[in-house]
Amino acid sequence: MSQSIVRRAADFAFRQAIKIAKRPSRLFFLALSFWPRFASFVLPMLSDHWIRTTNGKTSCIETGYHLFQRDYPVEAWQWFERALRVGSPTADDNLFGAICLYHGLGRFRDAMSLLGRTNERGIAETKVLDPANNSVRVLDGFWARHIGNTAELDYIIKLGILEGRSRDDTILFLPPGSPIANRFLFQQLAAHLRLIEDPADLPFDVSAMRALRYDPLAPRMPDGTTVYIWEIAGKTYARWHQEGRGPLLSLPSDTEARGWEALHRAGVPQGAWFVAMHVREGRWYGHNTGPRGILNADITTYLPAIAEITRRGGWVLRMGDPGMKPLPALPNVIDYCHSELRADWMDVFIASRCRFMLATSSGPAYIPPLYGVPSVLTNWWPPAQRPWHASDIFIPKLMRRTASGRYLSLSETLTEPFSYCHSRRYLVDHEGVHVEDNDPEVIRAAVEEMLMRLGGGTSDGDSTEVSDLRARAEAIYSSHGAPEMGQLARVFLRYYASLIA
Repeated sequence: MSQSIVRRAADFAFRQAIKIAKRPSRLFFLALSFWPRFASFVLPMLSDHWIRTTNGKTSCIETGYHLFQRDYPVEAWQWFERALRVGSPTADDNLFGAICLYHGLGRFRDAMSLLGRTNERGIAETKVLDPANNSVRVLDGFWARHIGNTAELDYIIKLGILEGRSRDDTILFLPPGSPIANRFLFQQLAAHLRLIEDPADLPFDVSAMRALRYDPLAPRMPDGTTVYIWEIAGKTYARWHQEGRGPLLSLPSDTEARGWEALHRAGVPQGAWFVAMHVREGRWYGHNTGPRGILNADITTYLPAIAEITRRGGWVLRMGDPGMKPLPALPNVIDYCHSELRADWMDVFIASRCRFMLATSSGPAYIPPLYGVPSVLTNWWPPAQRPWHASDIFIPKLMRRTASGRYLSLSETLTEPFSYCHSRRYLVDHEGVHVEDNDPEVIRAAVEEMLMRLGGGTSDGDSTEVSDLRARAEAIYSSHGAPEMGQLARVFLRYYASLIA
C-alpha cells in the first residue's frame, strides 16, 4: 500500500512539474534555485520559443544567478548557457554568465571570450556615435557601490595620467541618489575625475552610456582588445612604480588631526603606532556560504599575529562591520567595527595612517596603497590574482588533494580550473581538492617579517635559499601571466618550499 501511495505521489509531482514548466512563473523559478537537481530536471522541458521571450530569458538568468549564489555553479551554468545561447543576452546577462564560468567553474578563458563578445557589440555601437566621444572613458555608479570598487578608481586615474589624458577625459556619471559605500574615499578620488550627476551635463545622450561604459571586470582598450581588470591594473601599477611616482592621495590635515583625537579618546596614547586589521567574514553581504565565502577567514587564527604586534608596543584596530564576530578583550586592541568610532572618514584615516594593514581578500585591503601604506595580505584568493603592489607581502590559501593529501604546487594553482575558481563545492566535487586557510603561525611570522621590513626589529634579510625560492616563484608567476609586484612572504617560501615548482 505504501509503495502505491509513493508512486502516485511521484506521478502527481511529475505531472504538476510539466504543467508549471509549460506556464512558468518568476516565483517558480526562484524556488527552483533551492532544489538544484530538480532545476536541472525542469530545464530541458522549457521551449526555445519561450526562452526567447523577455520573461523567459530573464527567468533563466535569475535562476542561474540564484543557483550560483548558493554555490551550485554546474547547475547555474546550465541555465546561463541556455539563456545566452537561445535568448538575446544583454551585457549584464553576459557578465553574470562570465562570473559563473570563471568564479564558479574556473573557466577563465571562456569567461573572457564571453565578455569580449559584449565589448565587440559595444565597438559596433560606438561607430554610430560622435567620434569625439569615443575617446572619453566613461564610468558609472558601479564604482561607488562597494569600498573596494571605489578604491580601484585609483588605477583608472593613474592609467589616464600615464596615457596623457586630462582630468575631463574620464567621466564618472553618478546621478543623485546613487549608493555610495564610503563617501569620504569617493570624494577624494572623484576630485581626480570629471564627476557628472545631471544627465543633461553629459557630452553625449545618456542612451550612449552602455556603448561608452568602461567595463569594471573586462574593459575594452583603445585598440579594441578586451583585458581583464587584474592585468590592466597590474601593468598600470608596475609602470607607475617604475617611474618612481608616489601615492595619488593624501589625507587632509584636519581629518588626520580628528582621527588621532578620536584614537586618543579611545585609549591610544600619544605617539603610539597601530596596525589596521580586516579579516573578511562576509556576513553583512550574505555570501559567506556562497562562492565568495572562500574569501572568508577565521578571526581567531589571527590572535597570534595580534599578540606579536602588541608585544612590540603596537596597537591593533580591527576594521569591518557590526555583524562580525567580536574579538575577546585584549590589551592594545580596539574592536573598531563594534565601536562608536565607526565613520566613513575614520575608515580611511585608519587605513591610511596605520603602520601597515593586516588583511584578507576584501575591499578595505585596497585602501592603504592609495596612501602609500604597505599590507600583509593573508588567506589570499584566487591564486592567479597576485597582489598588485611592491610594498605588499602575501600568503595564499593552499589546495590539497583529498585522496592523496598532496598540496598543489604553485604552477598547478595558476592553471584552470584552480586559478580563478571561488567555488569550494566545485573544487571538492569535481576536482577532489580542498582549500585550506593559512596556519596561525604562518600569519604571525608574516607580520613579523613586515615589522622587520619597516624597522620594527632586526632583520637578517633573505637567505640565499629564500632568495632563490623567491626568484623561482617570480618566474612561475610571470610564465602564467601574473607578473604583479606583491611578494610571497618569506615564511611561506620556507614552509612550502617544495610547492614552488
